[in-house]
Amino acid sequence: MHGFGLLLVLSQTATLSSGTVFLEGDVVLVSRPKQNTTGLWRALDDRWNEVASGTWGPKDKSIELGSLPVGWYRIDFLDQDSMEIGFTTAAVLARLAETVPDSPVAVDVALSWVPERDPQVWRLCTNLARLAGITMVRDRVRWREIQPEPNTPLLHGTVYDQTADLQNESGLQILQVFHDSPPWTWIQGEGRGRIPADLRDTWQFCRDVASHFRGRVQAWQPWNEGNVRNFGGHTMDELCSHQKAAYLGFRAGNPDVQICWAPMAGVHTEGHFQGMTANGVSPYFDIFTFHSYDWCHAYWDLRAWVVKAASGKPIWVTECDRGITADPDSPVGDLNPQMERLKAEFITQSIVSSLATGASRHFHFILPQYLEQNNTVQFGLLRHDNTPRMGYVALAAAGRFLAGASYLGRTGDPALSEVYVFAFRSLQNGEERDLLVAWTEAPVDWPDRGHAVSELRLEVQLKPVGVWDYMGRFLGTDPVKELTSAPVYIMLPKGSTDSLTLRTPALPKPFPLETPCPVVLQLNAPDMPLRERFHDWSYEYDRTVTPGENEFTLSAYHFGQGIATGRIRVMDLPAGWHCEPHCWDVILEPMERHEQRVTLRIPEAGPPFPNEVWLHMEGDLGSTGKARLAFRVSLPQT
Repeated sequence: MHGFGLLLVLSQTATLSSGTVFLEGDVVLVSRPKQNTTGLWRALDDRWNEVASGTWGPKDKSIELGSLPVGWYRIDFLDQDSMEIGFTTAAVLARLAETVPDSPVAVDVALSWVPERDPQVWRLCTNLARLAGITMVRDRVRWREIQPEPNTPLLHGTVYDQTADLQNESGLQILQVFHDSPPWTWIQGEGRGRIPADLRDTWQFCRDVASHFRGRVQAWQPWNEGNVRNFGGHTMDELCSHQKAAYLGFRAGNPDVQICWAPMAGVHTEGHFQGMTANGVSPYFDIFTFHSYDWCHAYWDLRAWVVKAASGKPIWVTECDRGITADPDSPVGDLNPQMERLKAEFITQSIVSSLATGASRHFHFILPQYLEQNNTVQFGLLRHDNTPRMGYVALAAAGRFLAGASYLGRTGDPALSEVYVFAFRSLQNGEERDLLVAWTEAPVDWPDRGHAVSELRLEVQLKPVGVWDYMGRFLGTDPVKELTSAPVYIMLPKGSTDSLTLRTPALPKPFPLETPCPVVLQLNAPDMPLRERFHDWSYEYDRTVTPGENEFTLSAYHFGQGIATGRIRVMDLPAGWHCEPHCWDVILEPMERHEQRVTLRIPEAGPPFPNEVWLHMEGDLGSTGKARLAFRVSLPQT
């Protein structure tokens, strides 16, 4: 056997407790059809080649397929007339020797959100994540369900406690996110989907959940895709103020927890970066997280502002995939054979490309079956009955080969832009190895993918320790000469890639480290209507103003200890613009909020102004620190 491994010994006997996913050498068992009759079965591989067959009868509790090689299989059930009456799927994975706690390969399980609220299904999904070599998963918590009433302790024994306990018992770390708020935090008439109006509610909730799940949840995101309408349609200043209050609350509840930037939907834009920078939000996250549903050939260009916004801190992609339309003839959302294979290839390409563009952890979206867009676009790695798709096997292969991986650079002929050869240093069986992951693909959409073929050109001939395909199947030890869209893992002795030219993109200099200020500023401007704009597959929201008087309220919260005193001022207005008052003093007790009504006056006529303006506020709180807030306003188009 040509196995490979990671660090934590797993049970070496896969049973039906892991559904139809088995380890190499196990006897593959699947449940027989419900029909009380006799029939035939046949096992097909991912290229629809028959690899095994047999019969089943009414007395059989299950069907034994024997020991199958590593790979993915479709098991067809036929009646005595050879007519298909149903099918299921199975997978065989290479055995895990050990797992690496900080593996960059992760998955969104949404255990408390997507699958049935059934402990058996939860345990199955948890086992499947573990068998894939995953060490960190992403889950969800609903604020309104664990604190339905204001000023009350969090409820204990909820579904979120159950799923967190189960995942921790399995050895999984958890990245947890919330993106709802209870009705008692809403402004009347504003409705659901918004962050709390009073940031003290955010601070207290984050403090309480960080404490409640201490030791069970290792990282938190304080909102999800808040720049899109279905999750609130927030402006950048709103997201930044909420991030600051959440960070301070999480830190108060658990000083050791990792706190992430609340990820946004779509491509990060220059406007997002400007808003984060102007609001001084980088001290209020430990890890920069974002989402990506783009083609991986464009990752570097589309993620340029991500790398800048991260300010030199670790980057996690906490949702990543490319949705694919389910087979319209499938009543349960399955993919057709071609799309199954292309999706599995893309999963490998996506994970590797993310690590090559600066991410230190990549969460594939999503493990359980999950359909969007009127149940037409499939994302799940598992089918409706929690049996595996080909993509699950590809994830498991990545979870093995990229364990403990560090990115070294891209190699190969630079003139061949559609040939991708990425070099890593990886941990295999407790030993460091060099690893090339290579494929070729054109920048095309799903129907046109999977046809590319190209020669693999390296500067020097390298002798592999072994070569495996994207499903984890051993291909031999001969050097790879030809590439297709199906990625290959080329394992090499440590140091082999030193003889190659490795190209790595220039990264921006990290921002100077700042200390978070416990005083947080927040804008409330209900009289300034929002303007939505769509740019680079991403939403942004601005407040609109008109010539004349525009009213807003600036709140200052103190989430620290002792009394904070200082002065808040409006900074650098455009010529002819005025704010009254322009500055004011504050004295804040812990957990106190000070509200200041401000009138912004914009001249009716005069010199032309830009269509959008960033307005900056700064609080100088002496030894307590400096608080910043900036918001963008748009003027009427003329």
